[in-house]
Amino acid sequence: MSFKIYYDQNKESSPRYYGWILALFGNLVIGLMTVSNFQGTGFFLKAFEIQKGWGRAVISGASSLARAESALLGPIEGYLLDRFGVRRIMMIGNVVTFVGFLFIAFTEHLYQLYLGYFFISFGSAMAGWLPTMTLMNSWFDKKKTFAMAFSITGTHIAGWVAPFLAYSLLTYGIRNTALVIAVITLMFSPLSYLIVRDRKNLNGFNVTKSSEEKKPKRRFGFKLNLNPEIKYQLKRRPFWIIAFTHMCSTTSIVTLTVHLPAYITDLGFTTIQSGYIISIFSTVAIFSQYIAGYTGDKYGKKYVLLIFLLFQTISLIFLALSDSWSYLIIFAIVWGIGYGGRTPLMTAIRGDYFERSAFATLFGLSGMVMNAGTTSGPIIAGWIFDVYGSYTIALWGLTVIAFCGCLLLLTLPPVPKRIKS
Repeated sequence: MSFKIYYDQNKESSPRYYGWILALFGNLVIGLMTVSNFQGTGFFLKAFEIQKGWGRAVISGASSLARAESALLGPIEGYLLDRFGVRRIMMIGNVVTFVGFLFIAFTEHLYQLYLGYFFISFGSAMAGWLPTMTLMNSWFDKKKTFAMAFSITGTHIAGWVAPFLAYSLLTYGIRNTALVIAVITLMFSPLSYLIVRDRKNLNGFNVTKSSEEKKPKRRFGFKLNLNPEIKYQLKRRPFWIIAFTHMCSTTSIVTLTVHLPAYITDLGFTTIQSGYIISIFSTVAIFSQYIAGYTGDKYGKKYVLLIFLLFQTISLIFLALSDSWSYLIIFAIVWGIGYGGRTPLMTAIRGDYFERSAFATLFGLSGMVMNAGTTSGPIIAGWIFDVYGSYTIALWGLTVIAFCGCLLLLTLPPVPKRIKS
């Protein structure tokens, strides 16, 4: 009895549809990138603070400036994905991330830390989030939001690894931990070649090709011809509203990624206990994102997204008021609901407004807008702590920014008929 795999998008409801295999692989890749470059950042930077005695503003600047440079290269990354496909870019991204962790493993001076995080941030961007979302956007139609929610479950499963990462850094040190992550990352490069398939390159499979896909391949050339869809969207309000809403939401996420372990240890708890908090909100986020994926496809993404953004805002209030373990638990639960739900919706809502041919490029361009918050947030929070000895002002500032994102989302106009059709 043969096990037939379907490649036709009309079969996307079948568990044998190849898109679900890609979503599962995306889980693994995003999970690895989350441990290494997202949830793990705060633990690595805390370890460097203890080992080297560097200030928090200076240390957080390493990941923040790396994100800034990665965001500035985001439009190029998006163009490369649209031009050359996910498969090639993901392979290269894993190798670049591997190089970054080699720098981290042998860091003796501050500039090496900055170089390491630049390679890690840029490589993770090339191998993880945007490539996976581009695959889900091209392989799915009616199940798009749910597929995106499923593919990023790895983000939250990685949260379960946080206590073990903290233990490894405390027990085996930065070098050994970074080298293990580097080797695992490198292994995903050949796996990407074997598993990832771009829909426009499915030669030999049972897929109905559009006239555009039947065109002969052109020779390599890096001539930047902007898709008319890109020019069209850059002149319209939805692109900018979604980009700035995403910035308001992501600013707190990236800032807490860098500073949450340090904040929790400042309250008198251990680094491993801070890993437990991350595990709690990551577990809650798994259920939340599936609820968001289902309700977003059924009831519309705008107002469902608004609800989850409000949960995220409320959780920051609990964190700012935290003075006990119980408050941290409440924060973790409420944050998990908001953080988990907003993640797939914030990406999927772009698929409603942007055509597939320009999805990755437009996502990359919006990254330049998000860059303003994701770069400045961690550095300013670190500076506030270095000056005032507390994160209180920073946390209330993040709360206000997150709430502004909720208000901004309300101004998003309905999906135009041009896209609906």
